Amino acid sequence: MMTNDFVQIGVVAKNEIIKSVRGRKFLISTAIVFLVFLLITGLQMATNGWDDIKDIGQFMSVYFNMFPMVITLVVALLASVAIVSEFEERTALILFTRPIRRTSIFLGKILSCLIIEALLILAYYIMASIVAYVKLGTVPSDLLTSYGVSILYAFAASGIAFIISSFFKKGSVCTIISVLILVIIIPISSSMIGSDDGENWYMLDQSADTLYTCVPEYVDQYNKTAEQFKRVVDSAITILEGFTDKGLDPAKEWLTEFIQSPDYLALDDEHRESILKMFMFLNTGADGNLKVMISVLKFMSVGVLPHMDYPDVGRAALVLLAWGIVSYFVAWVRFVRREF
Repeated sequence: MMTNDFVQIGVVAKNEIIKSVRGRKFLISTAIVFLVFLLITGLQMATNGWDDIKDIGQFMSVYFNMFPMVITLVVALLASVAIVSEFEERTALILFTRPIRRTSIFLGKILSCLIIEALLILAYYIMASIVAYVKLGTVPSDLLTSYGVSILYAFAASGIAFIISSFFKKGSVCTIISVLILVIIIPISSSMIGSDDGENWYMLDQSADTLYTCVPEYVDQYNKTAEQFKRVVDSAITILEGFTDKGLDPAKEWLTEFIQSPDYLALDDEHRESILKMFMFLNTGADGNLKVMISVLKFMSVGVLPHMDYPDVGRAALVLLAWGIVSYFVAWVRFVRREF
């Protein structure tokens, strides 16, 4: 690629950024990012959730668990119309007659989308970092890694949106299809592939989750919660299995007496908390059919909150790069051959 090509790419990217910033979808994307942050922070302050954020793991869970969805919406709004807009608005008639290669146009559009997406994502990370510092007096040490994974996910998701944008003729249709594929089709496919111990690490959504699982404190906090949940469920199973011939009410009566006994007070804090949660569950959500209830609890003990291992961030980064490169290549082939 010649120097002139890089200049053309830069010019296209600059013009696309200016056009995007002046557009309605950029304003909507910006509003989504800030609204999500304000909504999370506001709801945490309005409820007891704010007081429950006591470590980095809980902070990541609150502020970043749903962030892949935010990135998906931003990508769907910005990248899905990058190509189709030239044909929909008929600006391609002017653009394609100028002495500039279609490949330069294509790369300039990619660059402009990624710059805007990276800045919007950065704004969220800065705001979240401020909250972490104010609330916890520190910022997650792996937050920069998380930001890098977020950019790679935006890169990959934008590639899929570019494919859609290169094949369809209406921007609104491209946005809807992009959301459908990124939010519904890919996650459902990933879930089906991963069922019955299948390998789905190469799926886009699995690698996107690395943006919060790459923080060790998050994984530790998740596993602690999973162990507590399993302990509560296992305790419920043990107690209920002793009352299958008598029914649920005798089980609750026995548990009520046990909570008031010295044996209960002699347990450590975690075991007492687990039994208390189990007691509350039996009184509010337990099914009167004990055999069915025990079967459900056994399933919950094994499958609801499985143990989480520390992710392979390098592998996830390569997966996201591969998704993006392949997607952009397909979109480029379609773009350079597309007739107005």
